[in-house]
Amino acid sequence: MTTSSNKDQNLTSTCPVKRALSKVGRPKSEQKRLDILYAASHLFLTHGFSSTSMDLVATQAGVSKQTVYSHFNNKEALFTAVIGFKCAEYQLDEEHMSAVDAEPRQVLIQIGKQIMGLMLDEQVIAMHRVVIGEIATTPRVAELFFQAGPEHGMNLLGGYLQSNTSLDLTHEKALYWSCMFFNMLKGDFHLRSLLGLPYSMPAEKQTLLVTMATDQLLLMIESEKKTS
Repeated sequence: MTTSSNKDQNLTSTCPVKRALSKVGRPKSEQKRLDILYAASHLFLTHGFSSTSMDLVATQAGVSKQTVYSHFNNKEALFTAVIGFKCAEYQLDEEHMSAVDAEPRQVLIQIGKQIMGLMLDEQVIAMHRVVIGEIATTPRVAELFFQAGPEHGMNLLGGYLQSNTSLDLTHEKALYWSCMFFNMLKGDFHLRSLLGLPYSMPAEKQTLLVTMATDQLLLMIESEKKTS
């Protein structure tokens, strides 16, 4: 997990981006799509959403603007894809979440660790700041970010919780507990990271927080079932 994050930080800081991404045997169209995603990520982080144009993305990626539009219909679609791509690096996407098949505690601890890794990713922290900085002038970017990132992740986890027969949750309750789990993992480090304040979150502390949040969540779910 850490290796993937560090690699991406190096890639997005390299110009041109696609030089760092060159891989033997990768289909040309897939390679170009990755070039565009990494270039767009770098530009959104350095210039913001509003100041990043499709022309600029094409230049940074070393492709034509027509190629950019062949993969992404518009800048909103590209921004959404960038957020989704980052989530996928931590296996918080449909492909991985739909394949989850284990008892709830094991699944929640694993997913919890992936969520922690995502929240501690320096690029993710930086993107939060970019979005917050543009709320007053471009509120749409906050909506796109929330839908593609946090909301999508909570919906995927909610889908697992509802599908697990041992938990016996309705769709509404599954989403409620999913949201609760995400918020329990934030602790104070999340806000401190967004504000640029110092924080310490070593691996053992992450594991402890995830384990405690998991056990508390399952205890609350079980307690509610007994009282309903």
